[in-house]
Amino acid sequence: MATKESIMTRTVLEGDCIVWDRHINRSGYGSVWHNGKNQDVHRVSYELHHGPIPEGMHVMHKCDNRPCINPVHLKLGTRHENMMDMFLKDRHRAPFGVAHHNAKLTPEIASAIKARFVPYSRVDGSSALAREFSVSQAAVYSVISGGTWKRAA
Repeated sequence: MATKESIMTRTVLEGDCIVWDRHINRSGYGSVWHNGKNQDVHRVSYELHHGPIPEGMHVMHKCDNRPCINPVHLKLGTRHENMMDMFLKDRHRAPFGVAHHNAKLTPEIASAIKARFVPYSRVDGSSALAREFSVSQAAVYSVISGGTWKRAA
């Protein structure tokens, strides 16, 4: 079971935030083993400092820093309040283009693909371009057809 002390030894200070520096899940939250299961560490921090979380309540970040576990930055809210907070702070859009963590293409590479593509060419065909730029042939087709990178040259 996690304790205040055990959690605090796995953090770093970043300004006013106390940031979890261990495993971060896909959603950007830290997780810790507590009460027999993995739990979001910000929820565990809230519980350890403020008491039990009522059923159906969310632990929200005042600082909007998901790995932060500073109990002063955490507050309870309903799902609706959490969603409204997300929309009001414009955090509801998923990153796309070069901002996406899996992005392999840049506008420059997409422009080069569009400019060089020659159907069935051994040098500038979709297979050759895919190998050269380390992407799938489907990604090359998507650029060429305008499915992605519409604004590239």
